[in-house]
Amino acid sequence: MFWNGFSDAQCGFKAVSAEVRSAVVPLIENRNWFFDTELLLLSERRGYKIKEIPVGWIEDVESKVKIFKTVYEDVSGLLRLRFSKAYREINK
Repeated sequence: MFWNGFSDAQCGFKAVSAEVRSAVVPLIENRNWFFDTELLLLSERRGYKIKEIPVGWIEDVESKVKIFKTVYEDVSGLLRLRFSKAYREINK
């Protein structure tokens, strides 16, 4: 849907420069699970480089994530972002 260059938006940690914080974070509408995806897609679209660095992870088997709610939020967010003014107006 976006032809992005990164492989996993949800897993792992995110770190951004002060420039990305100022230029991209204010454009992000979602403040839940989709925040990471929106951050990465808008940052990449604005020309910032995304670097993926593997980290060790211990799965929490008692996680309280509501999978169907999360999937619905992610799909809704992808569609909203794909057709949003914030995404369309940014030239690569």
